[in-house]
Amino acid sequence: MSKFIKFTNLLLNPKYIQSIFVKPNEYRVRVMSNNFEGSYFSIFGSGNGNISSHHYEITICGTKHSIDYKILSDWIDKQ
Repeated sequence: MSKFIKFTNLLLNPKYIQSIFVKPNEYRVRVMSNNFEGSYFSIFGSGNGNISSHHYEITICGTKHSIDYKILSDWIDKQ
């Protein structure tokens, strides 16, 4: 079995899929990112900081992307 889902113009590693929203004739795949951004601000030894990550969403429509829609449907059915 392949480690990737092969779409017409994208290879997707399933381990990065966070969620799939199933709508009528549409899938919305939320993909986690490995890129993190952070910042830190310090004044006289005490400080404040944050870290964040961006998530991507891929929309696959059954009418516009029928081949990719079928590929993802088959992959979901096998799970």
